[in-house]
Amino acid sequence: MSILGELEKMSIQKFDRDGNKSGDAIKVAINPENYKETFSVEYNLDQETNSPGKKPKFAKVKPGDITFKLLFDSTGIFDIVGLDLDSTLTSIADDIAGFNPFKDDEADESNIVAEINKIKDLVAVQGDMHMPFELEITWGSLSFKCFLIKLDIDYKLFNSKGFPIRAVATLTCKDSKDDKLRAAELKLSSPDLTHIRQVKEGDTLPLMTYRIYGDSKYYLEVARANNLLNFRDLEPGTELFFPPINKTQSA
Repeated sequence: MSILGELEKMSIQKFDRDGNKSGDAIKVAINPENYKETFSVEYNLDQETNSPGKKPKFAKVKPGDITFKLLFDSTGIFDIVGLDLDSTLTSIADDIAGFNPFKDDEADESNIVAEINKIKDLVAVQGDMHMPFELEITWGSLSFKCFLIKLDIDYKLFNSKGFPIRAVATLTCKDSKDDKLRAAELKLSSPDLTHIRQVKEGDTLPLMTYRIYGDSKYYLEVARANNLLNFRDLEPGTELFFPPINKTQSA
């Protein structure tokens, strides 16, 4: 415990396909220096033939990415400078001067292979799930549900037996938030974008479809999108998903 409080470590929790936690969360040994969030907005840039041009038409906000780097190190250097507040600068300097990460005793055991394998497991297809784990990354104000879509591991240093003792892993994760939830959070009102609507007393699917698209003829497409077997008897309080519909192709 330091005078600034206990250091919070980034946590990576795995989830199975049913949304249940799978095992204990991975607590990183060394927090990343930073992380980068990336968001993409998609526009329809199609132009009609011989037209003078028109404004790009907003289509959707694509799921975001987050990228960060994790340092893995078993040289022991971070134990020396782990910043015991009772240590003097002179004693720390003396420890570093006498430090040798390549000493032969236990050289084949002091490595980062096990920690790296935990990260590699996050992109492996799980036999009982037939897909990788969904992840939740938490650290301070960051709370991000995602899938790890790219993992780069740069091995930097090796001991005398050839085992890696320092590496930098770059993780790129894709937001895994449900499309319905993302659309609801955006609170969009355009008739050709995704909507979530709650059924009210007296509502029918054709009527609700008319309110969204300006035409009730799309109600069968909405029924298919929601796997409705009996769309003539809607239960009040049910939430229905109204997807974007290409009216040109549906005409």
